[in-house]
Amino acid sequence: MNKEAQLQWEARWARRAALAAFAAAVALVAQIVISLPLQEDRPGIESGPDSLLSVDERPAQLLGSALVLAAGILLLLPVFLYLFRATIHRGAAIPKWFVYLVYIGPVLYALAVVLNSLDQIDLAHNFADRSYSFPNADPQDDPDLTQCPAINGELGEACAEELARDSTNVLALGLSLAGRLAVAFLFVMLPLRARRVGLLSPFMSILGVIAGALLVLPIVPFGIIQAFWLGGIGVLYLGNWPGGRGPAWDSGESEPWPSAAQKRRPPEGGPPEPAPEPEREPAAPGEGDGEPARERPASRKRKRKRT
Repeated sequence: MNKEAQLQWEARWARRAALAAFAAAVALVAQIVISLPLQEDRPGIESGPDSLLSVDERPAQLLGSALVLAAGILLLLPVFLYLFRATIHRGAAIPKWFVYLVYIGPVLYALAVVLNSLDQIDLAHNFADRSYSFPNADPQDDPDLTQCPAINGELGEACAEELARDSTNVLALGLSLAGRLAVAFLFVMLPLRARRVGLLSPFMSILGVIAGALLVLPIVPFGIIQAFWLGGIGVLYLGNWPGGRGPAWDSGESEPWPSAAQKRRPPEGGPPEPAPEPEREPAAPGEGDGEPARERPASRKRKRKRT
C-alpha cells in the first residue's frame, strides 16, 4: 500500500478505532463498578469464603461483570490493529506475524474471562452448599481439612483454598495465561514501536508499557490504567491531542514526535522575528523632554596678540 492509500485508510478508520478505544475504556471501568458489591465483609469469615458466598448469592452479577470485561477486551482488537497498521507502514521493525497476535490475544483473553466466571460460580455454589469433602486429607495437617466443609475462621479459608485447587479448570487456566500474556505484550510492544516512528508521545508509550506490565503483575485492579491509556489513544486517533499530534500522522513517514521546546519554536519560513532596537545612550540631565538639543558649533581657537 502506497503512502496516499495508507493515509486515506487511516482517515477512514480513525473514527471507528477511536470509538472502539472509548468503548473499551468504559467497559473496563464498568466491570469494576459492577463487581464492587461482591466485596463484602462478613464477621468471622475470611476474604476467600466471603467472596465465594457473595458470588453464590449474586451469580448473575459476576457473570455480567465478566461479559462486560470480555466485551472491553474484544474492543482492544480494532484499537491495536489500527495502531499496528499505522506503525508498520512507517517502517517500524515489527514482524508481519505480529498481526496474528493482535487477533488471537484479545479473543483468547475474553474467552478465558467468561470461562473463569462460570467456574467461579460453580465453585461458589459447591462451597456455600457444603457439598464437598476431602476424605484423603492428612488429619495431622493444621488446619485439618478432614473437618471440611467449613466457612468460618481459618478452617473456612483453608477449605475454600483446597476446594479451588481441586476445581481448577486446566483449559480455562491455559487460555487465561496465554491471552493475558498476549494482550500484555501488545500493550508493551506496540506503543514502543509506535513511539520510534513518531506516532506516540513518550508519555503514551511509557503508559502503555505500564498498562501491559500491570496485566502480568496485578498491583492495581485490571482496567484502571488500561482505561486511561485507551481514552488517550482515542483522542489521539481523532487528531485532538493537546498541542497537536506528531507530524508522522500527516506525512505517512517516520518522523520524531516533537518535544515541547520544538512545538514552541516558530515554523521555518514564517515571519522573521523583529530585530532588537539598538540601545541608546542615556540622555544628559535636562535633555530629552524638550526640544532636541542643538549642535554646538566647533570652537575656534583665539589668536594671541603679538606683543
